[in-house]
Amino acid sequence: MKVTSSLALLAAAVLSGCAYNVSPYGASVKNVESIKSLGIKPVAVAAFQSVKPGQSSITCRAAGPVSVSPSFENYIEKALIDELKLAGAYDPNSKLVLKGKLEEIDFSSGITDGKWLFTTTIANARNESLTTKSVFGFSGSFVADKACQETAQAFGPAVQKLVEDIVRDPKFKQIATD
Repeated sequence: MKVTSSLALLAAAVLSGCAYNVSPYGASVKNVESIKSLGIKPVAVAAFQSVKPGQSSITCRAAGPVSVSPSFENYIEKALIDELKLAGAYDPNSKLVLKGKLEEIDFSSGITDGKWLFTTTIANARNESLTTKSVFGFSGSFVADKACQETAQAFGPAVQKLVEDIVRDPKFKQIATD
């Protein structure tokens, strides 16, 4: 009986895989400088929405999920707020509120390369908006465990690139100005 229990626990551990957790976001100096160069007044940011509300993981091969806490849309919202704060362009009480929606998020973790894919829409109360498609490439691996670790590690830099793509869009200044 003891051997059967041990085998069952071992099988459960192997079959369940492990989660590949994304690291907390780290702001990008490049993004902060880009925001500062826009000369915008401080804005507020509403809670991001998502086509898949609350999604916090995506399965990576058969190795397990790449996970973020509490959700992908919340992580991206916080990243944008962090960048705006560091640039002196964030005020939670501002009358100009930016709304964000995560339209699409996915990744590939190939043998030779991988990539994160995002589509986001940023809008204001005047119904002015911009939609950004952002792709961030990273190295791949034949070994599933290593490829999924690299996918999780690439998420923070991929979100930095997403924020960069958003704030460098010429429409962003228009949307973020009253």
